[in-house]
Amino acid sequence: MPAGAQVKPRYSAFTPTTAKTIYPLRQLAPGVFVVSGDTGKGVEGRPNAGFIDSPAGVLVVGGLASPVQGDAVVRTIRTRSSRPIRWFVLYAHHPDMQFGAIAMKRAGAGIIAHPDANILAAEGGPDQMVADWDQVVGLQEMLGFEFADVPDRPVTAADTLVLGTRRVVVWHPGDAHSPGDLMLWLPDDRILFAGDVLVEDGVTMVIDGSSRELLRVLEAIEQLHPRVIVPGHGRIAFDPQGLIDTTRGYIAALRAAMRAAVEGGVPMRRALAPLPPADEDRPVSLHSRLRRNANRVYVEMEREVMGLGGDQDSLGGKR
Repeated sequence: MPAGAQVKPRYSAFTPTTAKTIYPLRQLAPGVFVVSGDTGKGVEGRPNAGFIDSPAGVLVVGGLASPVQGDAVVRTIRTRSSRPIRWFVLYAHHPDMQFGAIAMKRAGAGIIAHPDANILAAEGGPDQMVADWDQVVGLQEMLGFEFADVPDRPVTAADTLVLGTRRVVVWHPGDAHSPGDLMLWLPDDRILFAGDVLVEDGVTMVIDGSSRELLRVLEAIEQLHPRVIVPGHGRIAFDPQGLIDTTRGYIAALRAAMRAAVEGGVPMRRALAPLPPADEDRPVSLHSRLRRNANRVYVEMEREVMGLGGDQDSLGGKR
């Protein structure tokens, strides 16, 4: 390296986690807790997790972006419960949601997941996905990593578990954010752990999913009348309808704009020109999400206008 050369520091996506970290907890109902993600970092922060403590054991749900983060969630659970960890519900097969699942498996949990792991991040193969993620969280947080996203209890529609007196519904709502989306619904408490189908600012990523499917899923969530929504990243939504409306408004407006561009013969590059440029090395910043979603939705609208049924998936096939 030439003398005096500057090395650009890597953007730090998450607050560092150590072998002693215990995360903040918030109780939403008796035995139902949120393990809070990074406060103030929104969609770019460490994801939210949660757990349900019952006489039948502990069920964990949420985003675990590294083995070190997974271990910290286990330590955090142990501040409230000594019961065995029975299940871990995987929101999706994206690295920020599943790269800490090995910590839950080592703690004794069975993995509840959708079997479809087809995502854009995996296009280069599992080794490349891990190498890319090292650049996000740092090698130290990936110590002890192994894949643990193959389901012990696969869910492709809905599955109901009974933990003590509480019903827990694990639900595949459709391919909105990704083909492997799962959400956790507590009907008696009206609490929804939504994963990245919903995020704090309403700009849900659809590059592995479908904007049309997301609109349908938002209607289904609305019909549940949730009291609280825990998004994949960011603030807990104690005004669930507000988050649903914000997300729907953004997606509907994006579809309308991209459809008008396609029908008007406007090429994608020109259709995306008014958007701010994506942020280098920050793939889920607001600017990056706006641009990546617009790219995806433009392609969706091309297919709809041409009358091609189904949505093209992120790797070029069809679902």
